[in-house]
Amino acid sequence: MKKIKSLPESKLNEISSLIGASFWDYPYEAGEGGLKAFLPTRKAMDEYMKALVVAGIESCTFFSTDGGEGYILITDSQGAHPNLRSTVKMIRGMKKAIGGWRKLFRFLKQTGVGDETLESRMKKQKKPYIKVEMLIVTKEFQRQGYMRKLVEFAFSMADKKGCACILDTDAKGKCDRYIHLGMRLERTRQTAGFKLYDLIYEPKKRS
Repeated sequence: MKKIKSLPESKLNEISSLIGASFWDYPYEAGEGGLKAFLPTRKAMDEYMKALVVAGIESCTFFSTDGGEGYILITDSQGAHPNLRSTVKMIRGMKKAIGGWRKLFRFLKQTGVGDETLESRMKKQKKPYIKVEMLIVTKEFQRQGYMRKLVEFAFSMADKKGCACILDTDAKGKCDRYIHLGMRLERTRQTAGFKLYDLIYEPKKRS
């Protein structure tokens, strides 16, 4: 695994497109597909992912497998996350991709509808955590063990910090794979129009 600290624009666009394709072409079931439901085109998905990738690079939280088969963006509750400048840039990029402020706010509001999120609950309880903001294996390399490598990288980080690793996903199929790899389904949230699955990995106890 390697941390990505910078990319030329052409490579940035290429990676964003690979990530976007994996999300856009995922076979969602009925009542799933949260983000995709708010984006009008595949190009818009690419632009949305580019905003995330740029924020991850600027905050040193974006990693890839050695050969670029998969990517993961990991933040934590102790300061490893985009700063204000990067956050503003990311939100503007998301706004452009999704089609304006009104649509972006609607999406953000709907993803928070329903039960309290696992992240917000941990913040209230002042429990440290790391969060997988994005994890993707590009289409060419899916089902070849790279998802396990990315997930285990996140788990090792949680073990080292002695805190939980959390994530949410928008598909039952993805949820099932995370459970198979060692996470536990904490809860299923019914948002306005689709489901979100909150998962957690709790660190190994040190002897």
